Amino acid sequence: MFVTVRDLEGLPGVPASRWGVFKWLETNGVPKRLTERQAVFRISDLPADVRLAYLQRQLDGLGIDQGEYDEAAHRLFMEAAPARRERAERKAQVAAVLVSLGKLVPCEERLQIIHARFGEKGHSMARLKAILNAVKGVDPINFAPALLDGNTNGGKRCDVSTEAWQFFMTLIAKAAPDWPLISAWRDVRDVAEIEGWDWPAYPTIWRRWNELPEAQRLEAREGKRAASKALAMPALRDKTSISALEWVSLDGRTQDFWVITEDGKTVRPTMLALVDVATNKVLDFELAPSENAVATVRLIKRTCETYGIFDRLYTDNGSAFAGHLVAGATRTSSAMRRAWGRSSPWAFARSWGST
Repeated sequence: MFVTVRDLEGLPGVPASRWGVFKWLETNGVPKRLTERQAVFRISDLPADVRLAYLQRQLDGLGIDQGEYDEAAHRLFMEAAPARRERAERKAQVAAVLVSLGKLVPCEERLQIIHARFGEKGHSMARLKAILNAVKGVDPINFAPALLDGNTNGGKRCDVSTEAWQFFMTLIAKAAPDWPLISAWRDVRDVAEIEGWDWPAYPTIWRRWNELPEAQRLEAREGKRAASKALAMPALRDKTSISALEWVSLDGRTQDFWVITEDGKTVRPTMLALVDVATNKVLDFELAPSENAVATVRLIKRTCETYGIFDRLYTDNGSAFAGHLVAGATRTSSAMRRAWGRSSPWAFARSWGST
């Protein structure tokens, strides 16, 4: 493969003028070969950095025949999960560059070019050879379907027994969220030998696990509640129209330490807190042996004495908040919130004062 002086002009480390390129080639001892029209130089005789720079610049010009579009293969490709399609598209770009370079460029230099364009991660020599083997005999336009995870270029996928896969998913669900997949695979392998299940090698199971939707994998690892919480869109509420002491939130949380109460019992105390919704300010709090109505009333009274009476009080449906001492004749705290929202603040003061 030969290049001319004009092909080398402007490359990194090479002069921009034609005469400068001639002098640079002569200084670096690059032999020239005269043709009927001009002098040419063998690309393999160039310094390594200049050779790679030239090949990288020429990649866009090394067009390849796209071949015939395989409609069936692309239809199956579009049915795959988005993450699998994205990985296949990236590998298809790498395959296109490798095919464009062809066999004229040594493997080591092809590796350097791939690293320069796509990064070193996931692009070892063995990986590049595997990509080329996967697209062998495939038209370039169909590279992405051929490089889809789990695709064996038309071959049959490994069989996995339904019972084995269900056992595998059950192990993951029952174990800790960070339990390694390979440990679950080993446990299933041991049982599969006794039960006669079809259970392929770990890389196959790992690929099929990653083919599952993210929501399904997260539910298997963390549980349905944690998956819903992680994937749900948060509700953003505008609090600019709420004034201070207009809405107050009351709740209790059990603490992660143990104390000895006055009666000698060892308990994990509960912190009751009143928070102003508009400002997120903690108005007052109290540590109590448990979430009880007496401590709740004491906290509400102390807050009103310090800041004044608020308009609305929001609680959950805990028995300490929905009981008669706090809610009066209202049966549930939901109804209590509605009743308090309609009543005047001075009614609260009178009811608490008589408690």
